[in-house]
Amino acid sequence: MKGLFKLLGALATFQLGAVTAMLFAQKTGKTLRKDLKKSDNPLKTLFEEGLKIDKDILENMKDWAENSEEFKALMGQLDEVKDQAKDMSDEAKAEMQKNLEKVAKEAKSAADDLKKTATKKATTAKKKATKKVTAAKKTVTKKATAAKKTATKKATTAKKKVTKKATTAKKTVTKKANSARKTASKAVKKSTKKS
Repeated sequence: MKGLFKLLGALATFQLGAVTAMLFAQKTGKTLRKDLKKSDNPLKTLFEEGLKIDKDILENMKDWAENSEEFKALMGQLDEVKDQAKDMSDEAKAEMQKNLEKVAKEAKSAADDLKKTATKKATTAKKKATKKVTAAKKTVTKKATAAKKTATKKATTAKKKVTKKATTAKKTVTKKANSARKTASKAVKKSTKKS
């Protein structure tokens, strides 16, 4: 029975580690939003950050399984129980088998609970990421639309200025050409009168 409590304690520790990893991601929301604003592709950046968090959670679970003293101690106890079972009589072995099956069943149940919790948290994280991606997409679209409107407005204003200057220049050239024609005409009449 003592081994069962240690197994449950180890599983609880594992679950707590996974929750901690999710709660204390690599970047704060504020830092992530700044990175998204600076990014050329905010959706890609957000997706990559989500993958980093998933990788970190998997690494934490793997490290716990490989380095946890509680887990190693539990495995050692199971090995001892197995060795003791070899030395016991058939009746004691049957009792031990029954206890081991009970522990295995409880461990499976605890693992199933852990899996359900992890799945639920992963689903929640996915929903949050999807919300953030959608919000980022809306922001990018809104900014792009505003930039397009501004550029169109500036282009229209510039076109009007150029058209106005061209019209003014055309009038000035026409006026000067007419004046030059009159002067030339007068000069031709003068030169014809002298001859």
